[in-house]
Order: sequence, then C-alpha cells, then structure tokens
Amino acid sequence: MMKNAVYAGSFDPITLGHIEVIEKSHKLFDHLYVVIAQNTQKKGLFTVAERQRQIATAVARFENVSVVVSDRLTVQAAQELQAQYLIRGVRGNVDLESEMAIAELNSTLDESIQTLFIPASSQTRAISSSMIKEIASFGGDVTQFVPQNVVQDFKRKFEEQE
Repeated sequence: MMKNAVYAGSFDPITLGHIEVIEKSHKLFDHLYVVIAQNTQKKGLFTVAERQRQIATAVARFENVSVVVSDRLTVQAAQELQAQYLIRGVRGNVDLESEMAIAELNSTLDESIQTLFIPASSQTRAISSSMIKEIASFGGDVTQFVPQNVVQDFKRKFEEQE
C-alpha cells in the first residue's frame, strides 16, 4: 500500500519554513500532497491561484509532491487523496499546543489518519506568513523568508496597490 501524506495550510504566502517541512517530509512518503486550504477565517493577500502557482514553482524539484486546492476539512481532503498521514510543522510550544488539539479532533473524525509533527529548525522558527506580509507591506526585504518566485510576487502585489 502506498504511503501518502497531506500537508495542509493557507500558505499565504508559502515561506521557507513551509518549504523546510516539505523537504523533510516528502522523503518519508510515496506521495506528499500540499493542500491549499481555503481558510474562511483569513482574508488572503494572494489569490488561491497565485498561491497554487507559487507553491508549484517552489516544489517543482520534488517529483512526489503535488499541489491541490481544497475547500473541505483537512481530514476529508486526506480521505479523498487516500492519505494516511497529516503533516504539521511546529515552531515551538505554542504551535505544538494548538496542533495537538487539532490532531486530537482530526483523530476523532478519522482514527486511521495519523498526524506527524515536523519541528522547525532554528533558521525558520521565527518565520510566519503574517510576519512576512507585514514586512513586505512596509517595503521591507523578504528575500530571506520566502522562495525567490514569491519575492517577485510581493513586489508586483505592492506595486499594484500604490
């Protein structure tokens, strides 16, 4: 049986922290699906189509990674994709607390799907999409936080708004 995993998030935008999780986890599975979850709680800076393109470009070197969009619960997306695992990146204690609660709920919804936590390295621990958007909105350099293709998208996005 193939081992498939889902790494879900809003990825608005994808960061080098997200890429690190993908790099670490794709080796463990036959296939890793990066699922762009349409988060109803968050107003996105980038459209879903922009995020899908950003991620596809950033992970193109990994043959066993696909990018998909879902408006369903992560567990439902995993079921549809025949994934047995959910991947979650954790940056510290606060993330772990929150992710443990979510993992427990997901397990209640489908106990056959396991959640695996991938710890962030010291280089990516402080990176968050919201922090990066804040830096970029003030004209700051985000080169060290996001893939190069996303840096260009930020420049275009904020030039449009001027």
